[in-house]
Amino acid sequence: MPDIAFIGDRDSVWGFSAFGAAAVPVAGSEEARAAFDEAVRGGTSVIFVTEDVYEACAEQIDALRSETLPTVTVLPGVTGARGIAAAEIHEAVSAAVGADIFGEESAAG
Repeated sequence: MPDIAFIGDRDSVWGFSAFGAAAVPVAGSEEARAAFDEAVRGGTSVIFVTEDVYEACAEQIDALRSETLPTVTVLPGVTGARGIAAAEIHEAVSAAVGADIFGEESAAG
């Protein structure tokens, strides 16, 4: 598997293959969990997931938080953002900086 993978619904991920990344379309939670496991086992360094995939793989992703690799980033899908990606970025920046520099209202979207 390439160093970068995008996992999500077909319409959200198919275009990233043009950049040499693995575009892994999934339909449903079981496929999402299997694709995420395969990306981790395959040594993928950076895994981008849509919000739907994040929800399906939350336990798997949480188990990797203390690991250096892979880095997992949440992106909104083509159907629109639900705030999960923004909340994850807010949490990561707050942890890195050691303070909530955005304010609590920014985490809600």
